[in-house]
Amino acid sequence: MPAWIVWLTDHWLSVMITCGVVVAVAYVLFNRNMLFNKN
Repeated sequence: MPAWIVWLTDHWLSVMITCGVVVAVAYVLFNRNMLFNKN
């Protein structure tokens, strides 16, 4: 097994949380840009 797969299985919770935060921030920024463009 590649080392990154082993690392992911050890740290999947941290990876999930990090991905969730990144997606949430991107979603908020995208929506904010859409609102500003409407006005």
